[in-house]
Amino acid sequence: MKSSINKEEIKNRLQSLKSSKTEEELIEHESLILQANYLSEIERISKENGFSRKDLAKKINTSPSYLTQVFRGDKPLNFSTLAKIKRALNLKFEVTASVQCKEDILAPLKKQVQIKKSASSILKPVLE
Repeated sequence: MKSSINKEEIKNRLQSLKSSKTEEELIEHESLILQANYLSEIERISKENGFSRKDLAKKINTSPSYLTQVFRGDKPLNFSTLAKIKRALNLKFEVTASVQCKEDILAPLKKQVQIKKSASSILKPVLE
């Protein structure tokens, strides 16, 4: 039995499956979002108070290039650096957390099931 799906379409569908994020990649992505949230607030307050990154680096006893790498996302923002910045700029961070609804928790699992079903449906016509 000949498949109605051409090879290019199969290749494209398989590529999209490969590009699905692993759990580790999802965690890394969420980590970057958390860092960006803190850094954007730090940058906003620094600008409001006329602090350059160079000034901030000097105040927290680190190199301006390191701080630039942190703000660019090349280096991770660790809690020690965050605490130094907090003290240097006299900041107060407020953290709130809430439990995600059941649907949000199940979403990654449902996505994995959909990916497996998609892979099966893509390969089935080819294997027949």
